[in-house]
Amino acid sequence: MRADAEKNRQRLLEAAVELILEAGGEPSRDAVAERAGLGIGTLYRHFPDQQFLLHAVARHALERSISAGEALLEDVPDAVEALRQYLHTALDHGIGVVNIIHPLLEKPDWPDLRGRAETMLRSIVGRAVREGHLRSDLSERDIVFALIRFARPLAVGLSPADERAIAHRHLDIYIDGLRARQGD
Repeated sequence: MRADAEKNRQRLLEAAVELILEAGGEPSRDAVAERAGLGIGTLYRHFPDQQFLLHAVARHALERSISAGEALLEDVPDAVEALRQYLHTALDHGIGVVNIIHPLLEKPDWPDLRGRAETMLRSIVGRAVREGHLRSDLSERDIVFALIRFARPLAVGLSPADERAIAHRHLDIYIDGLRARQGD
């Protein structure tokens, strides 16, 4: 794909992520194109139908979040800090859209991404538990489901910036609460 076409595709995906998180549901294609500052024809060239767009948005958020987690696993020696940074980064990359649009997808399954995510989370959580920094009964599923909860918009009329600030604060409180206690 040409560089300018790839840049437009990324703009469309980012616009869709923003709109989904703001609205808490499926955005119109016109709204996505408008938010991206591109014509509707550009959107249709990249995403010929709504299912194609929604699948691409989910993959986009998942790929970015998983790649960030994999990099943190390599770069951050403290496993709890790697987990904390992963959760914050996934939130910033719009991971919440996956949960919001999941019911709208005809075939919501990405085995390649699921495998990468499981491996990455198992590594981070396992290392932190083995080092005695996180409670021993913690699992990757606990992390995934907590992230889903923190990433969903609250639907109480907060601005996107306020939503994100609250989610980041709650993530920090959550991670601090997962720390191992004496005798755990």
